[in-house]
Amino acid sequence: MTLPARHITREFFDGLYADYKPRFIRIARSYVRDDMVAEDIVTDSFLYFWEHRAELTITTSVPAYVLGAVKHGCLEWLRNEKNRLNIRQKIHTTAYHSIQARIAALEACDPGQLFASEVAAIVQEEIGRMPEPMRGIFVASRFEGKTYQEIADTTGISVRNVKAAIQKALGIMREALKDYLPAWMIALFINQMRF
Repeated sequence: MTLPARHITREFFDGLYADYKPRFIRIARSYVRDDMVAEDIVTDSFLYFWEHRAELTITTSVPAYVLGAVKHGCLEWLRNEKNRLNIRQKIHTTAYHSIQARIAALEACDPGQLFASEVAAIVQEEIGRMPEPMRGIFVASRFEGKTYQEIADTTGISVRNVKAAIQKALGIMREALKDYLPAWMIALFINQMRF
């Protein structure tokens, strides 16, 4: 069956194609594991042979030459698939590590701490803006743990005025922290803060 490739007729080629295409597809499919890919490789191999027959020097049989082209096509497809899978694996690994890092960061993040430091900064700022003696009274009551009577004795003002100053300071804090905490949490937070 060895013929000079340029002398191969259309009839010979059509017979060759009809006889060997199904066999070659089975062989290609056993390697690439995809029916459509196997058929494309075999069809492309036969087409390449037909289109380049005038330039080819075939030392084996024509079916062996075409099967060699099928083998080459399968190898090329498998190498490309290996590269695609390698790239997908790297993308998957990178995405996996990125998700792991985000999970770890989120698990390590204590929103309460972030929130508390922001609220503490606002409280500090508002205390700094309070006029005296309100600032001193508020700090003595909420951060030094002094009673109204102790503050009144220290400042020389009445207990009623101490209560009024504290109520006014708490009103300032509620207004400043209204977007951050409900009113009951503001009082709790301020009672727990220490300078």
